[in-house]
Amino acid sequence: MQDLKTFYKSYDDRIREKRFQSPYLVRKYAHYCQYKSVLDQVTPGMRVLDAGCGDGVLSVMLAQKGAFVVGSDISEPNIEAAKKTAIAEGLNIDFRVADIENLPFENNEFDIVVSSHVLEHIPDFDKGLLEIMRVTKSTAVIAIPTVLNGCSLVQIGGGQYYLKGPRSFLALPVGFLLMFGAKLLGREGVDEGYAGNGVVHIFRFPGVMRNKIKKY
Repeated sequence: MQDLKTFYKSYDDRIREKRFQSPYLVRKYAHYCQYKSVLDQVTPGMRVLDAGCGDGVLSVMLAQKGAFVVGSDISEPNIEAAKKTAIAEGLNIDFRVADIENLPFENNEFDIVVSSHVLEHIPDFDKGLLEIMRVTKSTAVIAIPTVLNGCSLVQIGGGQYYLKGPRSFLALPVGFLLMFGAKLLGREGVDEGYAGNGVVHIFRFPGVMRNKIKKY
């Protein structure tokens, strides 16, 4: 699975441009609500790790709330973009290139670790989860895509939840069939692929994630 990491090391997510500043209002609002649900868990003065920070959208929001933020990501282009945004916003954020499966931090170093839509991209989901648990004192806020909702079924069926049209309506039953098939085969979820090139991107069943967190 090393090729997966090689891909992401040079991949520019452009999350701010594609999602947080999306021209599609439903997509933009969905991501705003997602980030707000994470921000609600953080109070000013906390030392926070944004593990898999991408181009720094959430890191900047955390710093603006008054947290002391470290942002890590395996992608050098993402980290460079994040640093530029932080400078433009006048924020002091410590951005570092780092692999979430091997975080360069001490045990219990952070008050809270947040990780938004990262674990589904890595070769060893469990190893990444264990690293998050290792470096947080007590709390981790982890967001991953799950399969048991209509928007996700549209996504895995080849549509886009924020666009209304024949493709999205046709994608819904396709997504349902893929989800049902994955359940019958005992899989963790459905692989949607990523960035249009077949990179692994699994929408997991919610119970799978709950069981992994309980285990660790």
